[in-house]
Amino acid sequence: MFSWSYGALSPDAAHMFRLLGLHRGPDITAEAAASLAGLPLSRVRPLLTELTDAHLLAEHAANRYTFHDLLRAYAAEQASRLDDHETRRLAVHRLLDHYLHSAHGASQLLDPLHVPIEPAQVQPSVIVQRHGGHDEALSWFTAEHASLLATVDLAADAGFEQHPWQLASTLTTFLLRRGSWHDHTRAHSTALAAARRLGHRTGQAHALFNLGMGHARSGQFDDAHPLLKRALDLFGHIGDPVGAAVALETMSWIMERRNRLPEALREVNRALSLVQASGHRAYEARFLNDLGWFHSLLGDHHQAIAHCEKALALCQELDDLNGQAATWDSLGQAHRQLGEYQQAITCYEYSLGLYRELADAYNEAITLADFGDTHFDAGDPDAARLAWQEALDILTRIDHPDAEDVRDRLDRQPG
Repeated sequence: MFSWSYGALSPDAAHMFRLLGLHRGPDITAEAAASLAGLPLSRVRPLLTELTDAHLLAEHAANRYTFHDLLRAYAAEQASRLDDHETRRLAVHRLLDHYLHSAHGASQLLDPLHVPIEPAQVQPSVIVQRHGGHDEALSWFTAEHASLLATVDLAADAGFEQHPWQLASTLTTFLLRRGSWHDHTRAHSTALAAARRLGHRTGQAHALFNLGMGHARSGQFDDAHPLLKRALDLFGHIGDPVGAAVALETMSWIMERRNRLPEALREVNRALSLVQASGHRAYEARFLNDLGWFHSLLGDHHQAIAHCEKALALCQELDDLNGQAATWDSLGQAHRQLGEYQQAITCYEYSLGLYRELADAYNEAITLADFGDTHFDAGDPDAARLAWQEALDILTRIDHPDAEDVRDRLDRQPG
């Protein structure tokens, strides 16, 4: 039956069908299909219509096409039989470039301060999706993340040098903010294995760092630390001060959880020195906030506020929403410890609003837990329980071990 429908296609539609078999994601847009084929969008849309009319493809949502696994296997088989290796590899390269360059632009809108990558020049005839702002970028990742995950595997299996780790890197902010721990680990494990096979030290450094950060964010600190240490060493070897600095920062989070606060402060000072020497002002703001946070944990709350106010002003100047959210949270912590509860509540409200705008579920939950503590200290146990319950709901949804700590707070203060 497949062969009859396929045999009735025009030559161009038949070729489009075969190439679609190379794509591993659950669905594909017309723009990705045009990149795969190396054709203008105006030529590809009629071909996709011909395939849907022949029931070889289905448009299950606007501009999103899919086909049955058996049809995918048949298409891939025909591509292997009728299209030479070079034709298929060039098509895959264009598809990878479409996803990498589109995802890179989107990831920069979600978090401009994630460890920077430099994708190679895009191949001819590739369509790169442009995003009008944070919300458009977030919507694009929501629609495309399953295809992006599949594309990491495709790039690794096809032996591409840069695409596996760079594609995985672009996914990091989106996956970690929504608590997709398993997908994050799988993507970067694939990227790391590919980079090791090819002896690509930059790819190994980024994959190790992202794996370590994912483990740290999900509460797996014993697994995270050795990965971050290896990433730090590699970033040093390849001369990447920003990579080394953010690895040190992430290691400081682990030291905080292990109650090694003076060591954590030392690592953040090292990170700050690295970015100040290389002139990275946005990272300087980020690490000034970290200094404020650790000074507050060590009991020097006035020094903490001074660092955080400098950080906040710089984040606002640079329009860094993530940095502003983190810094408002740190200011809330310092004011709470000084007994300035209304100021602390105001700071936490600013932080929560920004984390919700950024769709950062984990940090929203952690801030909600501290928000609840502040209400409790201020003598409002009802408001505290509401904040703790909301934090618990999020942490339970993203399967984070910090949920137990928040649950204990609720159990100790029953309604």
